[in-house]
Amino acid sequence: MTNDKAAGGGIVKLLNLMRLASPALPVGAFAYSQGLESAIDEGVVTDAESAGKWIKEVFEQSFSYLDIPVMKRLHQAWCNQDDQGVLYWNQFLLASRETSELLKEEQQIGAAMKRLLNSLNIVQPDIWQEDKPGYCCQFALAGCAWGIQSSELTSAFAYGWVENQVSVATKLVPIGQSDAQRILESLFVTISDAIELDLLDDELGQSMPGLAILSSWHEKQTTRLFRS
Repeated sequence: MTNDKAAGGGIVKLLNLMRLASPALPVGAFAYSQGLESAIDEGVVTDAESAGKWIKEVFEQSFSYLDIPVMKRLHQAWCNQDDQGVLYWNQFLLASRETSELLKEEQQIGAAMKRLLNSLNIVQPDIWQEDKPGYCCQFALAGCAWGIQSSELTSAFAYGWVENQVSVATKLVPIGQSDAQRILESLFVTISDAIELDLLDDELGQSMPGLAILSSWHEKQTTRLFRS
């Protein structure tokens, strides 16, 4: 599974980490808003202040209690060659996506990430049957293959999510580039706190009914730029 040539050396690890966090990673994450487009269309998010508040609350109340801890567990499972652990936590995350759009997003970006890793000679065991590997699962595999530590990997994953949300707000609210940078900077401590959370398995997962409703409405939105 490990790409030995790429895994060695601190600078190479750092560059691979930057590659994973880059919006240029060819997996299509830029095409999804995770309900933010619907929140903007419905007037819930109207300016830089409300955009920052929306992103922070979704991150703190959902992403911090689901995606980040599951990423940690998937990274550990991949590195321990624990196929059952990989399957379990991948399924856990897929089952936690509350609308069809959010589920498809996880699966579609995951499929793109899997194709990318295959093209980079990162081989994974043939363990997939009915369930498809999600994006979080494949991101964790890349981190393990490139020798990236869990805390660094989850930091890049979290930053990538926040940056994508800010990019959506920049295009649709719209907000200026300076406001976008201020929102990003305001979330650095929030990201750091989330990475340091040490949650038990039964503490994972937070439902956000408002986000789920807006995501469901987005499926029928007449005009839209994003796929979720």
